[in-house]
Amino acid sequence: MLETKIIVNWPDLLKQISQEVLSDPEFIDGNASNILRNKYRQSGWLGEPGATEQEILNLEQRLGVKLPSSYREFLLTANGFGPIDYFTYWLRSCTKVDWLVNTDKDLVELWESDVETIPSVPDEEYFRYDDSQIDGQVRGEYFRGCLMISDWGDAGFLALNPAVQHDGEWEAWHFANWMPGANRYRSFAELMQEALSSYRELKQEESESDESEK
Repeated sequence: MLETKIIVNWPDLLKQISQEVLSDPEFIDGNASNILRNKYRQSGWLGEPGATEQEILNLEQRLGVKLPSSYREFLLTANGFGPIDYFTYWLRSCTKVDWLVNTDKDLVELWESDVETIPSVPDEEYFRYDDSQIDGQVRGEYFRGCLMISDWGDAGFLALNPAVQHDGEWEAWHFANWMPGANRYRSFAELMQEALSSYRELKQEESESDESEK
């Protein structure tokens, strides 16, 4: 099946996320209020100014790779951003982004200890990025090569996997201890669009639940 590369207007998408979070009772004075930084409440924007081209070049030089375009364009828009929903609290700035094996070596080694006993997921099951994606379908051999792009949030984080690419974009993962494996996307742009869509649905469910309890 022919893949269509997702094009994102990053200023617009991040503005939408900012508006959703800043209007959410959970972030205003609810259980998640401590996550939201005061300066972002006041500015109406959840991020730092965009990175310079030189800052991104410095990051690429440190990592030894050329970053995928959607993630690169995100950094040019916001060099640090969050929260994006109830699960991911902060997308890291250029100086904080690093390989997962450098930031969480013990976790990577724990995962790798299972690789010998768990067969790798076959292509026909792995390359599913819609509702047919099977929970927990990740490949342990990719963990060491993942790039950690967020802080830990609700017992999870976001990462990019350069071992799997789609039209030049790196596969994006949302990993969390409370779900099997990881939710996988064809690109960082796809992950962020889906994060906003899922967050809006959860926010609506929370609102309807609160109304029913009154």
